[in-house]
Amino acid sequence: MTKHGAELSDGWSIATEADEVHELLCASDAFVAATYGTPVPRRNRESTEGLVSAGAVHLLRQDGTATGMFTLTWAPTFSIGADIFPHTDKPIHMQRLAVLPDRMASGELTGLMCVRRAMEVALEYGATAIRAETNPDLTNTVRLIERFGFKTYGPVLEHGGVRRIYLQNDLGIPA
Repeated sequence: MTKHGAELSDGWSIATEADEVHELLCASDAFVAATYGTPVPRRNRESTEGLVSAGAVHLLRQDGTATGMFTLTWAPTFSIGADIFPHTDKPIHMQRLAVLPDRMASGELTGLMCVRRAMEVALEYGATAIRAETNPDLTNTVRLIERFGFKTYGPVLEHGGVRRIYLQNDLGIPA
């Protein structure tokens, strides 16, 4: 990851640079895949561009460098039916949680900051729950989001050698 000019302030913002977002996402994916011995997810640059232009990507910048990100969308990001989840009026979907490899390797809490911020933003948007999909083999990721009250729903699914679980956090709002 390269540092960007001083005009980009540190902290949370809505991402505007699709190349920067895609680079962070792919670097994070490669690091996690190497750590766990799992396949590297295939990422579509056009999807990244669409999510950035829709204002759905939240980016954390520290010392001028993009260090963490997540995406929130109202539309489901996975093909499994919503019927596996408990009813909620307005679920939002978290995807593409990514952390700069240097930050993961050093044990920094960037991933924790991303999940906490995703939940704050979901509440600001009026969501009643936040849903996510992840590979259960990524045990640190699963533990991280479970610490924030996410619960697994439905079975572990496998497609093309990639396993998936589905999680939801009710954001402290009764159904």
